Amino acid sequence: MTSFTKLFSPFKIGSLDIKNRMVMSPMETHLCDKEGYVTDEIIAYYKERALGGVGYITVENTSVDPVGRVNDGMLCIHDDKFIPGFKKLTDSIHAVGGKIVLQLSHAGKEALPYFTGTKTVSASAIPSPLTKEMPAELSVEEIKTTVNKFAESANRAVKAGFDGVEIHMAHGYLVNQFFSPESNVRTDDYGGDTVRRSRFAREIVEGIRNRVPKDYPVICRISADEYTGTGLKLEESKEIAKRLEKAGASAIHVSACNYASAFFNIPCYYLEEGCFIHLAAGIKSVVKIPVLTVGRIINPAMAENILQENKADLIVLGRTLIADPHFPNKIKEGRLDDIRICLSCNRCIESISDKKLVCTVNPYIGKEDVSHLQKTSKPRKILVVGSGPAGLSAAHLLSSRGHNVTLWEKDSQLGGSFRYASMAPKKEPMRKFLDYLINQVKKTNTSIHLNKEATVESIKQFAADVVILAHGAKHVLVEINGSQKNNVLNVKNAFSSADSLGNNVAIVGGGPEGCELADYLASRGKKITLIEMRRVLGLELVAHPRYHVCERLKKMGAQLHINTKVTEIGHNYIVVSRRREADQKLEGFDNIVIPTLHQPNNAFAESIKGFVPEVYTVGDAVEGRTALEAIAEGAEIGMKI
Repeated sequence: MTSFTKLFSPFKIGSLDIKNRMVMSPMETHLCDKEGYVTDEIIAYYKERALGGVGYITVENTSVDPVGRVNDGMLCIHDDKFIPGFKKLTDSIHAVGGKIVLQLSHAGKEALPYFTGTKTVSASAIPSPLTKEMPAELSVEEIKTTVNKFAESANRAVKAGFDGVEIHMAHGYLVNQFFSPESNVRTDDYGGDTVRRSRFAREIVEGIRNRVPKDYPVICRISADEYTGTGLKLEESKEIAKRLEKAGASAIHVSACNYASAFFNIPCYYLEEGCFIHLAAGIKSVVKIPVLTVGRIINPAMAENILQENKADLIVLGRTLIADPHFPNKIKEGRLDDIRICLSCNRCIESISDKKLVCTVNPYIGKEDVSHLQKTSKPRKILVVGSGPAGLSAAHLLSSRGHNVTLWEKDSQLGGSFRYASMAPKKEPMRKFLDYLINQVKKTNTSIHLNKEATVESIKQFAADVVILAHGAKHVLVEINGSQKNNVLNVKNAFSSADSLGNNVAIVGGGPEGCELADYLASRGKKITLIEMRRVLGLELVAHPRYHVCERLKKMGAQLHINTKVTEIGHNYIVVSRRREADQKLEGFDNIVIPTLHQPNNAFAESIKGFVPEVYTVGDAVEGRTALEAIAEGAEIGMKI
């Protein structure tokens, strides 16, 4: 077993004493109010992570200027009126022995004009790669004003009780826009060579240094490689890091990417774990101040090795701590099997685009005050039917709370349809999470019965006080002319019998299931034709994994047809129809896979309500949905009963 001696060794950044080497990354939550004030929700969210044992917390990007506020989910500190709310937050963290740092940010041209009500600003008049909005080039006088706004905001952070500040100089935001030759084409003292392009950042550091106590941590977060054609690369970022150190930076937090390379910025499960570690190691080789590394670090052993190999001084954990706030404590206590694994699915990133943060595996985001198990005073006899994410989630919570829980699964293995969803390439985190769910249930007193199909009579004989139906959706093959008589497969069949399929496979339906099945079969050397009637493949997937799975399919030579409708299926052929084109016959297929409709499966509930006091239906049985909704529903029932 790995010894985590380095991970739990103390460290120091300026005046900040850190009990271990794990740092919480600044990640938007949209748990503040629309004016950017701290709320009780956001305090509970950060307090839970402090209780979980992280060395220090970095609060999400916080606006130093209303013009640079990217949306109404962004915290603000551009005025003294925000200090009391932040003081309440820092007091709450300090009361449980935690440390807390505030990230100061200005989005520049990535702010949204319709939200801010004013034109965006940047180093140069070059449009945002995301919004395509043309910003106004900041004048020298405006640059000086912005530098002062960062310094004033840092002074407010001190007054609010923060243990340090981090300046957001990464990810295509304003300071990064000055660094990058891609977005800075100025010809004055703030543009041109590396020294001049880094002047804005250096003046911010120097300005803050003049407004905060001696040795107060001033951390700089940079994108050491923007992963674009003409953007920053590591060698130039090394020079920038040395300049920041000279200006008074206490530490360098090394990240990567900008808005143009956003599919790599928050690395999903298609990218390697620890994918930015080499950038931190490069920066560490040229500076004497501490270096922080980030980028899909979800394995405790990897975190320890980074430190042992001197590639960085501190490990920054983002989505890992969203998934499991108690990740540090569980490592320290040797409870690695109890860590709730981050899937790197990026549903969290998607969720903050128009609402508050959610997590597939952690249903308690923003509800931390109710996340701690309350033992029941009235144990009840409960039957859970089905062992997908919803059933496992409900069974674990109910049993942990003291109820007498029995779980029936009709198959020979636990996991339900999630087992098939986790079979596609790069879905190892989902397989690990399924193992986690199963192990958590097995650690309770839940009585588990495999190969046990629920019937009206068997449920009647069992005589439960409560029955929770998590038996999955009703799967009905999509009706296509010829499909009934030509031995087509559904997605589940295809995953189960992949090795016995022929070499040439057609998949009708390019949604998430179709794309991931195509990836699974193509990775096994099969020739794939994927047909989707909509304009986009993998439409229900989060943007990051959707981009990567489509790129993988292209590289493996899959034939991808969009805006294409299948009108007929034959023994080894498909007839497709496209707008304004003659129908086309695609031939030579060894197998054809067509999608199923995930229909509500609640008739069973009606048939048992006459003799079961309480019946609940959760997960896909209610309607087709993702694991996020299924787990959340299971947890909600688990806390309710």
